[in-house]
Amino acid sequence: LDIHALLDYAKVLYPLLVTPPSKPVRANPTWMGCFTKRTEICESLYFAGVPVWLVHHELLIPS
Repeated sequence: LDIHALLDYAKVLYPLLVTPPSKPVRANPTWMGCFTKRTEICESLYFAGVPVWLVHHELLIPS
């Protein structure tokens, strides 16, 4: 499984992170995804099709 994940990263994810698409690609349901507090990382992963959750304080959520 480790080599499969590395090959997925090298073939699929890395090219999308280096040259991001103009609109998000469809999320890959087989990827675990990640949590992050940084909006730049969240946006990069979102556009690359990685399931991602942005964690921030409740006060930052608009009402």
